[in-house]
Amino acid sequence: MRVFASVVVFSAVIAAGSAYAQAPAAPRPTTPTPAAPAGQKPAAPPATAPRPAPAAPAAPPELKPRFQDGMKYAYVNVQAVAAGSVEGRVAAEKIKVIQEQKSRELQEKNKALQSAQQKLEQGGSVLSDSARAQLQADIDRQQRDLQRFTEDAQQDVQQLAEQVEQDFNRKLTPVIDKVAKQKQVHFVFNASQSGLIWAEPGMDLTAEVIQAFDGGGGAAAAPASAPPPAPAPAPAK
Repeated sequence: MRVFASVVVFSAVIAAGSAYAQAPAAPRPTTPTPAAPAGQKPAAPPATAPRPAPAAPAAPPELKPRFQDGMKYAYVNVQAVAAGSVEGRVAAEKIKVIQEQKSRELQEKNKALQSAQQKLEQGGSVLSDSARAQLQADIDRQQRDLQRFTEDAQQDVQQLAEQVEQDFNRKLTPVIDKVAKQKQVHFVFNASQSGLIWAEPGMDLTAEVIQAFDGGGGAAAAPASAPPPAPAPAPAK
């Protein structure tokens, strides 16, 4: 901002100077010039000083290189990393475990509801009015419990999936950063979410990211403790 401000002030000074130089001079009071004697030429008027030449405009600043010059890009298929890396398979297994657990509980509740409905249908006239009313109330309660359990189970699985995905991305980000710096690229796109239609296959870093991820590039490992110093050899006797 300082450079820009100084250029503006300098341009204003140049403009003011040019305007002052082009303004007509105010008339000065003249004194009568004595007539020259006969036979003598009149004195020549004094020469006026030449006007100063206008200053040359300031040279424009040099153009900086475009931001796109020298930029290198790459892309990673994050879904392939999740499916092919050890960390991704562990994350998927966590979601699978809770899905199977909720599915088993849902099946048990469905069986209990079907058994009660079958009992009500087969009882017919054998059941008393009070017993039939009690069984119908139990069926209504089980249906409400089943619907509430289904909604809660879906919410639990979704929350766990979001948490697992956040943990996975938190561990994956430094791995991508490490591989990108090794390859000296400036941009890394997610091939499955960036809207990428086509890209040079040689710029696919998915395999390198999986290899670095499985090699311990995810979560920062705890520093290894230094081994105890070896005992000094006994002096020779």
